[in-house]
Amino acid sequence: MPAEHGNEKNVINIRTMTVQDCGAVSEIEKSCFSDAWSQAMFEDLFRYPTNYYLVAEAGGNIVGFAGSCISIETADVMNIAVVEAFRGRGIGGRLLAALLEQAEKSDCERMLLEVRESNQAARRLYQNYGFIELTVRRNYYRDPVEDAVIMCRTV
Repeated sequence: MPAEHGNEKNVINIRTMTVQDCGAVSEIEKSCFSDAWSQAMFEDLFRYPTNYYLVAEAGGNIVGFAGSCISIETADVMNIAVVEAFRGRGIGGRLLAALLEQAEKSDCERMLLEVRESNQAARRLYQNYGFIELTVRRNYYRDPVEDAVIMCRTV
């Protein structure tokens, strides 16, 4: 994927995640989510060919990541996170677009995701990419307990 123009700190490169990225990705996960995945959980992703994970880099540092699990006809977005200092720069959208592109290449018919009901910024991002709200899964999240909005779009 092409990089954004600007000085090196502002250039954002999107690339496939490697096992060496798991420590940095785990730290971003902890900073963004109260029910964060561990580094070992991220490392375990590499055991399964159905997982597709990307990282966003700026100035040699990982500033965001996203991943999906691709099954026969559905791609499930597992997580998307961008460090706070880099939010509002379109990185989440670029990561989501790349996941959608991979789902299309994999002949998926749809993409599904869950998002905290209170996460209005994420819900707007997903709606901007054509996701619609299907239903609410009660008490899906822990720490704090919160409902999840299930969203879907055709690939």
